[in-house]
Amino acid sequence: MAAVATVVAQGVLGGLTVIFFLPAAVSTAHAGLAEIFFCLTIAIALFTSPGWIEGYGVRNLDDVILRRLATTTTVLIYAQILMGATMRHTGAGLAIPDFPLMFGRLVPDHWDPKIAIHFAHRVGAVIVTLAIVATTGYVWRHDRRNRGLTRPAALLPALVAVQVTLGALTVLSRRDVWINSLHVVCGALVLTTSLVLTLRTWRVKFAETVRLKPDTTYETRRNIGVERT
Repeated sequence: MAAVATVVAQGVLGGLTVIFFLPAAVSTAHAGLAEIFFCLTIAIALFTSPGWIEGYGVRNLDDVILRRLATTTTVLIYAQILMGATMRHTGAGLAIPDFPLMFGRLVPDHWDPKIAIHFAHRVGAVIVTLAIVATTGYVWRHDRRNRGLTRPAALLPALVAVQVTLGALTVLSRRDVWINSLHVVCGALVLTTSLVLTLRTWRVKFAETVRLKPDTTYETRRNIGVERT
């Protein structure tokens, strides 16, 4: 039901934005809702996967620190995506036209609303990168035997490196359409990868698994029901 409601709301927002040329806030909300729908789709796929139901072949993880780190990281990534959408829809994408410096300095020497939005997006990128490094570093230090965590933890830094490169190229290419589009797509991949890692850290709190004989097929487990851990 949540997925259906999200699709309906997304369609309505998209239609209103096109028909009435609504302000940047509505267009940004449209972009943010699209990310939520994508995350819901990924979550549904995760919750119904054999790995989730069977526990990824390891004991249930109950690490409060990791849950907080991963959850905070995912929230920060989503906020960064909203800031990027705001920058895009307010025309602030080239408000600071150079990279990595800003008007030849570490901090802009003059300001207006568009420069402030663009600057906030760059600062957000640094914060998100640090959060991802902290989260993935914690996984590799404390849970390296859990492949359900190490796989997204290995993918996240690679995606962030690509995303930062694409962001830089977006500015240097004067917002080339293809580069800018890939930057948006890669941002969604960073978000959903972090979401998968986060949900797996929460599995012990709300997941349901099947306690049957080891040779029972996955289809049989789904058909006959589940038992809460």
